[in-house]
Amino acid sequence: MKIQYWKWEVDGDVHCVFRLKDGQFQAHRDWSWQQSDYLERAVQDPFFPNVSEMEAFKLIGLQTLEQRLGNDSTRWPKHCLIDYPAEFESQIDLVQQAAELAHQDPRRARELVRSIDHESMKRWFIDVALRSGAWRSMHSGNASRNPGTNRKRKRKSISQKRLESLFQRDHWRCRYCGIRIGGNRRHFKSFAKAIEMPELVAGRTDESRHGIYLLLMASYDHVTPHSDHGSDEDDNLVTACWSCQFGKYRYSLSELRLESPRELSTQSISSWNGLLRD
Repeated sequence: MKIQYWKWEVDGDVHCVFRLKDGQFQAHRDWSWQQSDYLERAVQDPFFPNVSEMEAFKLIGLQTLEQRLGNDSTRWPKHCLIDYPAEFESQIDLVQQAAELAHQDPRRARELVRSIDHESMKRWFIDVALRSGAWRSMHSGNASRNPGTNRKRKRKSISQKRLESLFQRDHWRCRYCGIRIGGNRRHFKSFAKAIEMPELVAGRTDESRHGIYLLLMASYDHVTPHSDHGSDEDDNLVTACWSCQFGKYRYSLSELRLESPRELSTQSISSWNGLLRD
């Protein structure tokens, strides 16, 4: 059955987005769908127009940016663009369990991965995280600067060995938001093969990719961007999830009202080794 979506609009302002899925009428609040008794009103009230799925999630993304960031830069997170939903932690726990079972019990590992709400992860990545840097730039007073206008310098390729050393140094965590990363494409392909789940690494666009892949993919970021003459040395490189790397784009930390990437100590984090399995 096709999912239906509505927006509740008053005087041009959207107050909430609703959906009817599997016979359940739900309202979207704080990045989760919650049971609602507004179905009859949504069907009859002209202030509850139907919207497409794409429009619904764009509205949700804007509402989330407004609620979690707003226009006051003094209240923004200091180390990351935007804090990811706390609800994702329990989902990442399932990824960790699946990674530990990948070779001993691949069927159970596959069941765990398929039980994860990866669509919410995808929508967070596309509709919120990727837009967070632009949002902060727009409301920080730095929107007039076009990032990356300086002459680009040729980047040095970073070997897989160096990448794994970087991930290990940073305890397999994004140095901005602190999320546990799964690894880069090499690690995901190995994990997907072990649990016989090729769809985990399929797709060439964000919309066609798996939510776990988008949220937990690891990369690296130049703290001082190349466009501002940042070096390729290790002290200018940090492990970054795709959400933070692509959300940050080519802006500097100061332009986004960010402080230095956070320090991660072994005492403050749980045991985690990505999806890498020897």
